Amino acid sequence: MLSLVAFRQCTLRSKHYGFAGVRCLANGSVLLKSNTPRFDEAELLSSNLTSKRYAAKKPSKDYEWPDRSAEEMEKEYRDRYEKFMKLTAALQGLLVVAGVGIAATVYSKWPQIKGWWLTKDRRVDDDTLEKLVKKKAQKWAADIPVVPSSEPGFDVPGLYYWGELENPGNKSSQSMCFPKRNCLFDGRYLRDVCLSKANGIQRHLAIDDEGNLLEWNSKDLNCILPGQDLLSVKVSNSCAYALNKRGEILIIPLESDDDRLRHISQRRSWLMPWKSYTVYDFKLRTNEVFKDRGEKKIASFDTGREHLVLISNTGKAYSCATGTKQSDNTRSRGQFGLPTLSHFDEFPPTNKLYEIELLNNELSDDKKVQKRKIEQVACGDYHTLARDSNGGLFVFGLNQYGQLGLPILYDIEQVPYPKILKRFNCYFTRDADVKCTDIRCCDETSFVTMAAKGTGDISYFAFGNGQYGELGNGNFKNSQSEPTPIKAIDAKIEEWSCGRSHVLCKLEGGDVVAWGSNDHGQLGTGKRIKQGKPVRIPDVIKPGLKTTQEEICRTKLRLAPQQHLATGEDFSCIYWRR
Repeated sequence: MLSLVAFRQCTLRSKHYGFAGVRCLANGSVLLKSNTPRFDEAELLSSNLTSKRYAAKKPSKDYEWPDRSAEEMEKEYRDRYEKFMKLTAALQGLLVVAGVGIAATVYSKWPQIKGWWLTKDRRVDDDTLEKLVKKKAQKWAADIPVVPSSEPGFDVPGLYYWGELENPGNKSSQSMCFPKRNCLFDGRYLRDVCLSKANGIQRHLAIDDEGNLLEWNSKDLNCILPGQDLLSVKVSNSCAYALNKRGEILIIPLESDDDRLRHISQRRSWLMPWKSYTVYDFKLRTNEVFKDRGEKKIASFDTGREHLVLISNTGKAYSCATGTKQSDNTRSRGQFGLPTLSHFDEFPPTNKLYEIELLNNELSDDKKVQKRKIEQVACGDYHTLARDSNGGLFVFGLNQYGQLGLPILYDIEQVPYPKILKRFNCYFTRDADVKCTDIRCCDETSFVTMAAKGTGDISYFAFGNGQYGELGNGNFKNSQSEPTPIKAIDAKIEEWSCGRSHVLCKLEGGDVVAWGSNDHGQLGTGKRIKQGKPVRIPDVIKPGLKTTQEEICRTKLRLAPQQHLATGEDFSCIYWRR
């Protein structure tokens, strides 16, 4: 009824107000139409047709926005903003990944891109090419050392050094890509050479032909421990560990001269009172652990970053922590081979020996404990390899990069006890009796020599960190747990020398191959390009001979039986030994 009244009023007003009245009439008709009730005949007559209640389906069209609180509107805004930011971050990530991929592609293909740019119009300027050739030749010539004619030849005993060179004046380092003779060792034979760093400072050591310990660099040569008849020396945790002919290991601190001099004293001989000799009293104490009959001497040893493993003259293995003081944050990584010295336990005292019982003993076929004879040990930074007299290979320590040859799993990332490694039979015939004959280690990489008994087949394997090509299989992988054969070795390896991340080998016949990191020219190839598989090294530059790049690349380094290799962190050398 109200709608009819409104319609009537609008009709009357339209006669007096013209266009405004027409608009009011239109509004009234819309209002009348929207408020007109709608009926369904089935619903009105449903009581006469059925006893059940019937309700017609009526469309519900609510075009009005529902009432919402301020909190709900704020929440909706935050959700929409969060979705927008996620989409923005995803797009930014895609752009970053694409940019990195493009940059890496351009870096790896830069020589081709540069060549394309120069030849894109197929008209190359001869002057441009000539300048590029001259620039490359000048860069190569700058790395070729000038050897004076007065310098002794390669057949004269001495020491050749290449790799990182330290400048003591401003603590800046340079590098040398070709072997250069150190005149301080001219005409001298050496028993051993150890290239090392202590607290970031190069502390190269050598043992002369009389068993004295020398410290040297490119300019100075000093005797820091005379009269000890030393045979070999290694550095671990800022200390030198040297084995003498009496089967003792001396501990020589390198951080301070006062710490070393405190253990040196002079005594006179009873038979010849006019002569005195040097006594050094800082040694590894073996009398508490050497208990077997006839066990009196140390036969050999090797060191890691913070541990040492030795073998007695009866074939038993022992380990200890190295250094003169223990760091508060130091923890074991299983490199000692003792379950009681795992990463859950306290770090052991320095220079205290422990017997590796699980390595020195084994169960026989009738379940009885019997002795196992250990013949060789090799240490990386935080892992250890051991070889017994039967050709068995045992591993323990850190396995973060697969350097133990075991799968890289959380459960075996650190192995605090010896585990036997048998993963080489697939590379030999089915009935071959495979034995381990040699083991070596870089910091985070292991090398194993396996031989098939009876056939004489020898294969060389590597596993662990190969980021810089240390694996020698042509790949640059951060981790490799499966032992893989080393490529391009066509002769028997007579001598290994493993640095931090590079390897030099002397082959049968005297040829030298190298692979791995080469940032400082430590491979001796004349370039600073890392090598993923063994490559030959150019020969030493002859005195007074002017040579070119092509002439050097055509030569090959070949060592005599008395010439030996030594490597360090980023350096290498050749020395003479009787």
